[in-house]
Amino acid sequence: MNISLFHRAVLTLFLLSAQVAYSQSTAPVILPGVIDAHEWPLSNSPLPLIGLSQFYEGQLLNPRESTLAEGEIVNFPEAWKTKPNNEGGLGFGTYSLLVVLPSPHEKELSLSLPQIYSSYRLWANGKLIAENGTVGKSKEECIPQWMPQTVAFEQPTDSLSLVLQIANFHHDKGGIKEPLYLGSSALMNFKRSIAKVSNLAESVVLFSVGLFFLFLSAGGNKKKATFYFALLCLTWSVRSLFSNLYLFITFFPDFDWNTMVRIEYIGLYLTMTWAILFLSQLFHNESNIFFKYGLVFCNILFTAFTLFVSPLAFTHWLNLYLIVSAVLLLFSCFTVIRAWVNERVGSGLLTLSIVLGTLLFSYDIFVYEGFSTYDPFIFSVGYSTCFLLMAWALALHLGLIKSKPRPSTRLTYDDLYKNE
Repeated sequence: MNISLFHRAVLTLFLLSAQVAYSQSTAPVILPGVIDAHEWPLSNSPLPLIGLSQFYEGQLLNPRESTLAEGEIVNFPEAWKTKPNNEGGLGFGTYSLLVVLPSPHEKELSLSLPQIYSSYRLWANGKLIAENGTVGKSKEECIPQWMPQTVAFEQPTDSLSLVLQIANFHHDKGGIKEPLYLGSSALMNFKRSIAKVSNLAESVVLFSVGLFFLFLSAGGNKKKATFYFALLCLTWSVRSLFSNLYLFITFFPDFDWNTMVRIEYIGLYLTMTWAILFLSQLFHNESNIFFKYGLVFCNILFTAFTLFVSPLAFTHWLNLYLIVSAVLLLFSCFTVIRAWVNERVGSGLLTLSIVLGTLLFSYDIFVYEGFSTYDPFIFSVGYSTCFLLMAWALALHLGLIKSKPRPSTRLTYDDLYKNE
């Protein structure tokens, strides 16, 4: 059993997170190919399926075939690009996992399925319960699709046998990086509803804010800053439907995957572009023109690259873009801190927004890299708050909201000689 220390550390982190989140539950016992969760209260807490699974690399097996084949023990979940013999994340394989359930338990259970790279088929006790895209043994046979979903199934016994086929020929990352969650249907459907409502609310709120400031940008002072902020809100409103929860695909499941991934990535690049231009226009005396146009050029370059190459190519270079994002965050912090020192209106709120945005973006990267699990409610509320803080700051700057002037901390000539 070949498991690196790093993967052991990640596995341990997942287990500790589960214990903290569900402190009243008893952690499942992990055995090779088995998760013993007979003391886990499925009605109150979803069970994260994290453990050691049988894996049949290069084989697409149904439940009967998996009982006869010989596999290897691997971490579950795990992105294939992290496996030593699969640097590109391409290929196909089958996972087999047995879950020992508590007795008694509800007869109808549900599984919450995350984004899986990039197509899959899932059986529970020999019955096909979920699939995304078309699983195949070549790029021509495989059709990718991402649609996180919650599926219900009857579970009359105390042992759950799961068989999961995954195939990937279209994305730089393959496999599954987030755990499946198992729980009672009532609990899992409630959590799914909260996730969908919060995601949709985020999109609607930001779209409304964007339209409001787009109307304001037609005239008045600071109309360029207002226009860029409107584009910032509108772009993120659209992108929020094409990332993480992929709510748009829930409503339109046949939407082309290649187009969807391009919208997700280009939405990120355009958001960063509008953010740079917005800050530079709002605090033009504090921004650096070299960094401003350099960062805008980088984002335009990544946008063009995403438009004209395959998803397999442009997803490969996302880690390079993270360096650009880090520079952009430093540029934003530098600009806003200088504005705050110079006592510009709204700079304090923008400082809070950038701090919150940095934390959320870092969390987003941790989720993408597989070091943390995705919580749609945290994302939706966090990003909505971030944009509303920016809207408040801009409204103060435009004089739409009147604020009490704060005493200046600058030392003037009159301060020095007022007693003479």
